[in-house]
Amino acid sequence: MCLVGFLPLIKGGIFYAVSIKQSNNCIKDEEKVLAEYTKGVKELEKGIEICLVGSGQDYDRARKLQDKMSSNIAHAKGRIHALTKSIEEKKSQQTKDNRNSRSNQNGNKATGNKAPPQLKKDVTRSNSFPISHDKSKKDSQYKSNKVSQQMSNKNKDEEMAVNQVNKVSHLKNVDSKHANLILNEIIEKGRGVSFDDIGGMNNAKQILEEIVILPALRPELFTGLRAPARGLLLFGPPGNGKTLLAKAVATQSKATFFNISAATLTSKWVGEGEKMVKAMFATARELQPSIVFIDEVDSLLCERKENENEATRRIKTEFLVGFDGVISDANERILIMGATNRPWELDDAALRRFVKRVQVPLPDVNTRKDILKKLLSKESNCCFTEKDYDELARITENYSGSDIAALARDAALMPVRELKVEQIKTVDPSKVRGLKLNDFISAMKTIRPSMSVESLSKFDEWNSKFGVI
Repeated sequence: MCLVGFLPLIKGGIFYAVSIKQSNNCIKDEEKVLAEYTKGVKELEKGIEICLVGSGQDYDRARKLQDKMSSNIAHAKGRIHALTKSIEEKKSQQTKDNRNSRSNQNGNKATGNKAPPQLKKDVTRSNSFPISHDKSKKDSQYKSNKVSQQMSNKNKDEEMAVNQVNKVSHLKNVDSKHANLILNEIIEKGRGVSFDDIGGMNNAKQILEEIVILPALRPELFTGLRAPARGLLLFGPPGNGKTLLAKAVATQSKATFFNISAATLTSKWVGEGEKMVKAMFATARELQPSIVFIDEVDSLLCERKENENEATRRIKTEFLVGFDGVISDANERILIMGATNRPWELDDAALRRFVKRVQVPLPDVNTRKDILKKLLSKESNCCFTEKDYDELARITENYSGSDIAALARDAALMPVRELKVEQIKTVDPSKVRGLKLNDFISAMKTIRPSMSVESLSKFDEWNSKFGVI
């Protein structure tokens, strides 16, 4: 069938999705509108599935129609969700009203009294509670304003999501299904972790500011030889804040942040893994500036061996080609950010692409003191002095950040463990004694450092050869 023969089908899909208007708030009318929207979405999906080939006016016209259909599908699905929720709420309210009316009728029959006239009831209520009526009016106005604000924020998010879908719906040599799966891994900006919330790691923070934060503020300064690096590797013992740094970057950067794991890119079907990797790089290029964070990157880019699975080798090859291959551009604003606890297992070709290799070591004395202050600031009845903090930071040598957090949680239970079961049931939380230095010393008998000295020396040796000193 020629391409022109598909144009009526595409037009019909657009007509179903955009020509429907809600006449009133009745449940039956909303159900009819919902059915029409569902029908329109199905027609639109049929039109998008058509593979367009050829050139000329008909081809350009059909491509523009498919672009409109992608946008209409997103709007229609949002409307379907809103209508479904509205219908469910109205049905539940209707059921509740019916139950209340039945209970009132049964009560009137049992007492033998008739319900008072509605006019008298309204007059009595208005005369008895004039202030309550005004208050309810203000409350309803406040709730309506709050709902409208939430709806506007939701519309903004939906509009942003629609724009992202439109951008990646027709990527060259990329299946839209794979691109949509990658879009699901985007982390939305909001309240999160900032660099100020992370103690220590000044070297890693400075490098991240040079690569991510400053180029976003002044992109015209970071061009040519000053262009930021495209690969950053954070390595070091587990539990010292590598993932926490990635969360801070996602919060403070103005870039699109992708949180990619091995489960996102691998599949049980042959050939799907490399297609997902290709879609990841294509989507990141389309939505740049972009940051792709891969936690435990050694699970994807470990050293290639002769007896390795062929599917795993193809995924690595596609990743390396997309990272820094023929299709890459020096002016692209894409950062591949990896984190690992075993940097010596990475493939040499992958290691070459991670230009910046920053060690996130165990916290030093000052960093441990800072971490303890941040943890104990949440306790209202804690009365540690500077001397106590200095002593506690000294005795927690070789403890990682997560080890110190676990130690603080175990020490916080010490005052509760002194109480009996009967006392715990009735005690006032404000009367439980505060934390003391001896509580941490007692907790250190059970919470020990998670890394040995031999393992730590291995990180220092690797950093001296390949890392940023």
